Amino acid sequence: MPRASMDGSMLLNLSQANFRNDDDAARLAALRAYQLTPDDPDNGLYADLVGLARSLGGTETAFISIVEQDRQWFKASQGLDVTETPRSIAFCDHAIRQSEVMVVLDAQADPRFADNPLVTGHPHIRFYAGAPIINGDGFALGTICLSDSRPREAFEGTEQLAALARQVAALLELRKQLIHQQLAADLAADQRDRLWDSSLDMMLITTTDGLLVAGNPAWEKAFGPVPGDGKGHIRDYFARPDEAEVVQLASGQTDVQLEREMRGRDGQQIYASWSLAREGELIFGIARDITRARAAEAQLAQVQRMESIGQLTGGIAHDFNNLLTIISGNLDIAQKRIATGQVDRAEAAIANARDGASRAANLTQRLLAYARRQSLTPTLIKPTELIRDLEPLAAQALDERHELAVDCPDSLWPITVDASQLENALLNLVVNARDAMDQPGTITIHAANALRNEEDMADGHDAPPGRYVRFCVNDTGSGIPADIAAHIFEPFFTTKEIGKGTGLGLSQVQGFVAQSGGFVTLKTAPGEGTTLSLWLPVTADAFDDLPGRDGTGDAEAMCRAGCTILLAEDNAALRAHVSDVLQEAGFRVVEAEDGQAALDMMRAAEERPDLLLSDITMPRLDGKALAAEVHQSWPEIPIVLMTGYAGGAIDSCPYNVLITKPFAPDDLVALVRRTLAAAPAA
Repeated sequence: MPRASMDGSMLLNLSQANFRNDDDAARLAALRAYQLTPDDPDNGLYADLVGLARSLGGTETAFISIVEQDRQWFKASQGLDVTETPRSIAFCDHAIRQSEVMVVLDAQADPRFADNPLVTGHPHIRFYAGAPIINGDGFALGTICLSDSRPREAFEGTEQLAALARQVAALLELRKQLIHQQLAADLAADQRDRLWDSSLDMMLITTTDGLLVAGNPAWEKAFGPVPGDGKGHIRDYFARPDEAEVVQLASGQTDVQLEREMRGRDGQQIYASWSLAREGELIFGIARDITRARAAEAQLAQVQRMESIGQLTGGIAHDFNNLLTIISGNLDIAQKRIATGQVDRAEAAIANARDGASRAANLTQRLLAYARRQSLTPTLIKPTELIRDLEPLAAQALDERHELAVDCPDSLWPITVDASQLENALLNLVVNARDAMDQPGTITIHAANALRNEEDMADGHDAPPGRYVRFCVNDTGSGIPADIAAHIFEPFFTTKEIGKGTGLGLSQVQGFVAQSGGFVTLKTAPGEGTTLSLWLPVTADAFDDLPGRDGTGDAEAMCRAGCTILLAEDNAALRAHVSDVLQEAGFRVVEAEDGQAALDMMRAAEERPDLLLSDITMPRLDGKALAAEVHQSWPEIPIVLMTGYAGGAIDSCPYNVLITKPFAPDDLVALVRRTLAAAPAA
């Protein structure tokens, strides 16, 4: 209930516990934050509250007063013909000093206002009621007031007037929030403009159809101004225009990362790393020019390749020089012994030279395996049978300190792989494990079926999901330290003593497995042993009718007598050697210096040769192209291809057989005979 004050005013407590009337400077500072002026566009909101107050009080005037340092002015009013008055005579200056509604029933009877010009003169105020407008910090910014030229005996609307004051305060707080938001938006816009103008990164806005809307100065520097006719399209700047069509962002999609090769305003190549986001029908893109970074990466990769090549050629030169010394030295010795009649002793030197040549050929095959360029002969095999056949040989490679264990279930999936190379790889791992185990222990060969899922793709191995057979060789040795494990697959890296290893074993294994479509994993830790796993893909869907691993028939089947062989080889010395070998075996040989010459001979000959023996790498027409031509015109003629580097069978040639250089004369003759025997009679 209202209570009477000693000076005749009636006050109502507004429950403003934090009300502050002791620091007018702070109050004025708080007032300035609202940026109030008599011409504010939101004054109509306050006028509605003034109208409610006037109806409530039934007075001649009602107004909202803002009390500044030297004046009060009216943000909204009804019944007043002035817009402001000095603060020194304002009733509201008294009202803002308290947190309660101030009511003056008769100003002439109040000693504070009896001689006030607003009482003694126009507008002759006798009744006044003012509720302070208190903000959230406890400062009274002004009042909402009622006044009349007639005194009153009572006023019952203090609670309603206080409620209207709170509504005015709420409107002012909303205004301040909007001001702050606008300031923040203006600041953000200013910062965006600065970022847009000064950024070294290219910024671009396009429609979802790829039409250019705007580009920042960095974009214009690289690609030129955005066309003003609205017809510029992002595809016009891509090195491959079709790549622009694949960038389709869903509405609201953000943080899309991609890289594109682009063409700048002068046609220069620009690699750009884009970050894209879509908002509505617009796509916003920020691109960083990574051309120099790409070039630096390529240069670094080239340096690393050259370092790798240097390491590789250094190792090759060292090992081949040793082997060439053995070969040439023993041939010199053999020549001298033959000249002095020591034929028996010459044979030993020739055997040593042949052994050196065999080791050189093996080194070449290891290098090709490391480079994934060796010639493979994949066949469909049963892994279980291969491992069981390998077990006696692996056991023989161990000594009395080591025990061999084999764990190989019958349920292993069939795989298509070069069986001899897989045997060599597993045997290589067994020997490495033996050499690495100083103490007695167990070496285990085991294999299992394995599934590679999509979630496994993050393991760093470039191998697709699917079915694999995992071949493992495990030892119980001391494990491999991390600094050494990081290099074990590098060519010519070895921890063995000088003369006890080339450093190509594991690199050869990894190259063979990779060339076969699989990958190699290493699991090791000091004191925990080592496991090397070869993952080979299951490529055959059929699990029946697998070829056996024995009973291949008479490998040396007799071929028809009087066979003619067309020999195509561009190296004259090698061609002469191969021709001599074949003629000594009883064949008739027709020589061609390259593939084109051989083809011309085939077309001109009255009688076709019984077999084509051709090198793969030749000028004018290589061996593969020659084989394809011969098979198309004379499909009954079998073909044997020779390679010293890489290659494989031509699928369209049913009798296409591959032999890898260097080869022993007996091996070549045996292969030719088997191929002729397998071919149908003309």
